[in-house]
Order: sequence, then structure tokens, then C-alpha cells
Amino acid sequence: MKPTVDRCPTCKRRKTRSNPANARYWLILHMLADKLKPEGKVFTPEIYHEYFKSRFIGVDEIVLPNKKVIHRVKSSAELDVSQFAEYMEQVEQFAAERGVYLDAMETMA
Repeated sequence: MKPTVDRCPTCKRRKTRSNPANARYWLILHMLADKLKPEGKVFTPEIYHEYFKSRFIGVDEIVLPNKKVIHRVKSSAELDVSQFAEYMEQVEQFAAERGVYLDAMETMA
């Protein structure tokens, strides 16, 4: 069975993540930035955001007019609700494997 894509009944655009889902995502990124220091290095939430996008969403290979090839990280904003939920599961699994968890109070804030 093919998964259904939630769409706006008015404009028919795919529904994207909610503000609470986005807030939860950035809370996890901030917690990772605060608690993880791989090899003593500090990484910002924005760096973790780029890392997770490249790791779990992927990159596009773009050939420029001079034939140089560059790689651009795909955007998480393009994910629909179910895709973003799957992405969040991957990010939360990464965090959990490193001892970083959201508790019930943090998710309600």
C-alpha cells in the first residue's frame, strides 16, 4: 500500500512539519551541541543540522557550467510530515546512542 501524503485541502500543497515538531528538532540539536564534544570539539546546533541533513536526507550533486561538481545538502524543509517524522526518529536514535534524551518536561516547554 502506498503511503498517503497529507495535503492542504485548499491549495493542495504537501503539509510540512508543525511548529512543535520544528521546536522539538531544534531542542535536540541544542542538547547535542551542549552535551557532545567529540574529540574535545564544540559543534553548534546549526552544524549538527547540516550534518544530519547530509547524513539522513542526502546531498545533490550539481555540475556547474565550468564542469566543476559541487555537493549541496538537501533541505529538511522539503520533507512532508511523514518524512520529517522518519528523519526525527533517525536524529533521536543518534542522540540516544550518545546518551542524549528529551524528557517529558523538555518536550512540553
